[in-house]
Amino acid sequence: MKRYNIVAIVAICLLCLLSCTERKGKQTETATIPTELKSFTDGLVKEDTLAVQKLVNDYMTYVQNGEYAEAAAMLYKPDSTDIWNEPIPLSNEEMEKVIETLKLFPVQSHEIKDIKFKTAIENEVKCTFTIKGSQSISSSISFKPMNYLGGWRLCLSE
Repeated sequence: MKRYNIVAIVAICLLCLLSCTERKGKQTETATIPTELKSFTDGLVKEDTLAVQKLVNDYMTYVQNGEYAEAAAMLYKPDSTDIWNEPIPLSNEEMEKVIETLKLFPVQSHEIKDIKFKTAIENEVKCTFTIKGSQSISSSISFKPMNYLGGWRLCLSE
């Protein structure tokens, strides 16, 4: 009987030790993700925020002034072959679709509500705007600015 108790105690101790080591390994895996994200955001400076704000404000000012082609020409899309490649300017067909959409919602005024930086390719800017000809009808648009080699490119959120 004593032998079974000793074997049971040893087995329980081994299980406890093994379960502790497995948890420790999982914690280090998940701990690296926030560290990677933090390293990108730690490298950002005030000029990055100002550059992104300027891109969004320039885009929305073009739209406000009815300069839809200029606004559409500012937009990029992620490279479909590799997200880490340089963002690609919109094709002519894509620009035409953007222009058609912009004409449906003429902008009277706009305001940047929120900027969230996460990684070079995953960022978000939320902007609200008031539709021209109405004092109370407003909507919002989200942008996805991407940083490539230190330069910011403005992409629309999907």
